[in-house]
Amino acid sequence: MKKRISLNIMLIAALMWLLVGCGQGNTHSSNSEPASASPAGTEAASDTGDKTADAIEIKFMHVFGGSQGEAIQEMVDRYNASQDKVIVKAEQAQGFYDGLLEKLQTLAVSKQLPEVAIGSYANGEFMSTRMPIRPLQTFIDKEGYSTADYTAEMLKLGQDAEGHQYALPFLVSTPLIYVNLDHFEKAGIPVVEQPKSWEQVRDWAQQLAASEPGRGGIYFQMDFDTWMFQTLLETKGGSYASIKDQDVQFNDAAGKEVLRYWLDMMQKDKSIPKMNGTQAAEAFQSGNLSMLVATTGNLANLSKNSSFNLGIMLLPTWEGGQTTRRLPAGGAGLYVFQGNDEKEAAAWDFVKYATSPESSALLAEKMGYMTVRDSAREELMADYLKANPMAAATYKQAQDIVPWFNWPGEAGTRATRILLDHIQGSFAGDMSGDEALDKAAAEIEKILGW
Repeated sequence: MKKRISLNIMLIAALMWLLVGCGQGNTHSSNSEPASASPAGTEAASDTGDKTADAIEIKFMHVFGGSQGEAIQEMVDRYNASQDKVIVKAEQAQGFYDGLLEKLQTLAVSKQLPEVAIGSYANGEFMSTRMPIRPLQTFIDKEGYSTADYTAEMLKLGQDAEGHQYALPFLVSTPLIYVNLDHFEKAGIPVVEQPKSWEQVRDWAQQLAASEPGRGGIYFQMDFDTWMFQTLLETKGGSYASIKDQDVQFNDAAGKEVLRYWLDMMQKDKSIPKMNGTQAAEAFQSGNLSMLVATTGNLANLSKNSSFNLGIMLLPTWEGGQTTRRLPAGGAGLYVFQGNDEKEAAAWDFVKYATSPESSALLAEKMGYMTVRDSAREELMADYLKANPMAAATYKQAQDIVPWFNWPGEAGTRATRILLDHIQGSFAGDMSGDEALDKAAAEIEKILGW
């Protein structure tokens, strides 16, 4: 009898233990979401170690691969390690800025936008008026966040006409003239910090091309976008358009002179080779091109991979011109897309980190772009800039930074493509330069309804 009672007690105890165990499991499931509730949660837990189970995961979309993509990922990893509330997953969009914009538009339709994305300054008007962003001025005002340390000319790149911040500057570049110092020495051309004029640059390119048959004298980064056209046009005193007056102006005298300048170098001087931008970068690195006019964002890569003595020059003005140098900003700003309060707060926290002096200095040194923070340039990067005078030189033309021209409305990106296609058509010999700009102007006026 005692044995039977003892056995019953043991069975009852075992049953109670099982019930308590199951009850604890059910209580956990009903009151809080476990870390493995979704594939994303599982991935976050496996990647972030000390993150709390309720950490907010957000996506950050950019366009960079290779060593530049590695620098972006390092910045993201540093952010994730710095706190335990937010997990950022970085994703590269293919097709560079145009490909990113197309993908974002598609994701907007399916309501699957990332929480944060970069956006080219060339697409600022489209991003701020045609995409469901949350203007960063919302967070700045709510938090009392100070933007005083952001370089003034760069901060303006993410502002509307009233000075409200819809994006923060993330990566900023201006054009530079990269030069093969060995070619200059052999051609007997003195190396200067800045040419006297674009006409002098043309003379150099002709000499350099003639000194070595089959070698290009110069190439302008002008097959990806219209960045260089705006640079030379506005430095010459010309204008893309008057949006207020709905008047296209890039086909006026100044614009036609700029395009004629390039065409003469291609057709008469034979100093601009027929190739695309990727081929030009490869030719320059291998010593088959003497000068490359391109973004400061190429500085880190060219410094590391060029097979010769590399130098840079700042951009000049035009001979006899009374206008000042104007440099449309290249690069990208950071945008936050609309979502719930928690996601937006997490996105804003990441944006602040990504544009902090420490992050901006990291990306400037590893990617070649300019830092967007004064304290980063003056303090954190002081030793780096002293040891790397080519990187320091880019800041000497920072005061000449102006916004990249943005066409208004939904047809704005099409307008840019139309102008680029017609300029390329003139390079291919399909039409004269004057004809190309007049046709582009007529088509753009039509699609904009001007």
